[in-house]
Amino acid sequence: MRIVIIEDDPHLGKLLDEYLHHLGHEKVQLCISGREARLAMEQETFDCAFIDLKLPDINGLELLEEFKRRDPRLPVVMMSGFPTMHATIEAMQKGASDFLTKPFTMQNVVLALERITKERALLMENLGLLMECEARKELQLVNLELEEKIREQFKLFEISTEIDEARSSEDLYPCIVRLASGLGSIVKAGFFVLPRGQRSIVRMAEHGPGVNGTSPSIFSIPDDSLRKVFLDDAGHFFLPRHKVEAHSPLPGDFAVEGSALSCWPVRIRGELFGFLAACHNGGNSSLPPTDMKMLDFLVKKSALAIENMALYESLIANFYGILRSLVNALEAKDPYTGKHSERVTRYAISIGRKMGLSGTQVESLNTICHLHDIGKIGIRDNILNKTGALTVEEYELIKQHPVIGETIVAELGLSAEERAIIRYHHERWNGEGYPDGLSRDEIPLLARIVAVADAFDAMTTKRAYREGMSRSEAVLELQRYSGTQFDPAVIDAFLETIRTKA
Repeated sequence: MRIVIIEDDPHLGKLLDEYLHHLGHEKVQLCISGREARLAMEQETFDCAFIDLKLPDINGLELLEEFKRRDPRLPVVMMSGFPTMHATIEAMQKGASDFLTKPFTMQNVVLALERITKERALLMENLGLLMECEARKELQLVNLELEEKIREQFKLFEISTEIDEARSSEDLYPCIVRLASGLGSIVKAGFFVLPRGQRSIVRMAEHGPGVNGTSPSIFSIPDDSLRKVFLDDAGHFFLPRHKVEAHSPLPGDFAVEGSALSCWPVRIRGELFGFLAACHNGGNSSLPPTDMKMLDFLVKKSALAIENMALYESLIANFYGILRSLVNALEAKDPYTGKHSERVTRYAISIGRKMGLSGTQVESLNTICHLHDIGKIGIRDNILNKTGALTVEEYELIKQHPVIGETIVAELGLSAEERAIIRYHHERWNGEGYPDGLSRDEIPLLARIVAVADAFDAMTTKRAYREGMSRSEAVLELQRYSGTQFDPAVIDAFLETIRTKA
């Protein structure tokens, strides 16, 4: 590969230069500034770039954006000795392929290059397939062989697009097995994970006859034979019908009578992570070449998606943890409101379940409710903890915390429904709330639920300027303002949860 290194530390730059030359790469060019890097990019085409986050004349993220505008396909590895969570997330959002934290080992560099090579190969394959597909459509091909090729390319592009659109592990594994089952010869597909060091397999998702949605489930396996098959064989393995019937390596309810079995290992950075299994027609013969090609591509694409998703989910989980710590620190300053967000979350989840919300919506409540008051970080403590009545000006500042909160989480990739929890939990059913004066069904449902949970906890909690109400008094207040301040349906659901617990 032709590699450019932009690093102002002469010792590290020289070390990387010599090591990459030692690995036999076609060209390695070292630049010590953004200006020198720009000149190099104008004179040369590179296959990969390593960019330091802090350069003497430009921020590394700005240089990353410039390189990506010039060549969107260029893989870029960011490097930093003092990475922040914000900088790491921003780099990945701007198109970085990896992020190395100094000091790193040369093995880290090798792993990054291996991942980039796979990613670039798949990208080039996708782009090539799409361009070829579009060209053949324009030419109005009538040859049957070429028409079949076009259908194949469309299928590959569809697989790539659907995998890319999966936003969580909960969506990804069912998507993989659904795409596999959509191939003509596949009867049933399942995705299994092999936990390291354990004699068990985890079924993450399954699609086919007799399957009506599956939750992850664990199955014991008697020995390491299944893992050894994958370790010994770089590609997929095939079992004809009679061997499947005699001894299936998978849970007994997975096999389909009269079908053969094929399995493809999924490796993450060279280590066995799991496998895709497929029951297919042709009891004593392997899959047709076209389906084999589709499944090979699906497995490669899935491995990259799983790795990227694990990295992204780890970053987001850490960032959520930081925000929750900030909320806890904020609430700890006021002994009267400590653990407020935790209680509001519990109440909101109870309401959501009583109203029959989906699992995704309940999970959104569980995650975002803890952050519903995050915007109060932007309000001065002497206003938040004031023991007397607020002035008009002070109350206007308090009313800004939902907007401030939404701004804080704006770059987290939250759905509109999740952002609404933070922005709209002080809107009122009659339109007299803040910050936007929404009314009735204009207010998203999750925000209406949090409004009730938030009000109930506020009323029943002792404050510096007043005593807390009893639960029965607070219930009467909720009933009193049902249909004016609060959604009547949410009030009914909450009161039902109170009665059930009583």
